[in-house]
Amino acid sequence: YCEAHTTPQSEVLYELERETNLKTLAPQMMSGHLQGQFLTLLSTLMRPQAILEIGTFTGYAAICLAQGLADGGLLHTIEPNRELEHIIRKYIAKAGLQEKIQLYI
Repeated sequence: YCEAHTTPQSEVLYELERETNLKTLAPQMMSGHLQGQFLTLLSTLMRPQAILEIGTFTGYAAICLAQGLADGGLLHTIEPNRELEHIIRKYIAKAGLQEKIQLYI
């Protein structure tokens, strides 16, 4: 039911999901479409000024959460794996959220 009635995945998130599946050893760690839409919904309803995310992986959830931030809000996300930094930064930029997401490696 949820899959049939949720908002379609954006092109950026589709590309990120595809690259995550092709280039990482544990793609099942990614939030994915349904969980991402739920995170966007929660963030949009709450309109937080700040969010702390521990464990960025490739950035799917970070992008979803940042979409609902209040004006001037900032998502702080921490990722210990330097090898994922290029993917994370690439898709944050593609989503146009560089001003809303602060990545810490």
